Amino acid sequence: MHPKKEYHETFLDINPLTGLVLKAAKRMQINVHVRKLPEFFETGNIRTLIFPVMYINESVLIDEASASKLKHILLEASVVTGIPFVIMTLGVVFGIVFIVLVCRSRGVSEESTEDERSPLIRTS
Repeated sequence: MHPKKEYHETFLDINPLTGLVLKAAKRMQINVHVRKLPEFFETGNIRTLIFPVMYINESVLIDEASASKLKHILLEASVVTGIPFVIMTLGVVFGIVFIVLVCRSRGVSEESTEDERSPLIRTS
């Protein structure tokens, strides 16, 4: 008659990635409303009250074997979802290295001698 949320609420914890039920509880109380009816002699000395008849508590919790399988699946999923980011990061790093190498090769001037720079003159 004095419910506490942590003991009496109905809930369902589901893993959003796999849809697997991790923890669940279905709790319910069945009550009967008892009151005096003037038409019946049998209810003459009964006072009006709510009488709890039954309390149902169905709970489930994932076992250790299933929990370890779920952890393994979630680890694989996080690795798989991280692969595109690793590939993009490597692409950016290689792109920067390529740009630096191209800029360095253009910046280096080839040194040559005066004879090598002079035009060829043919004398016949």
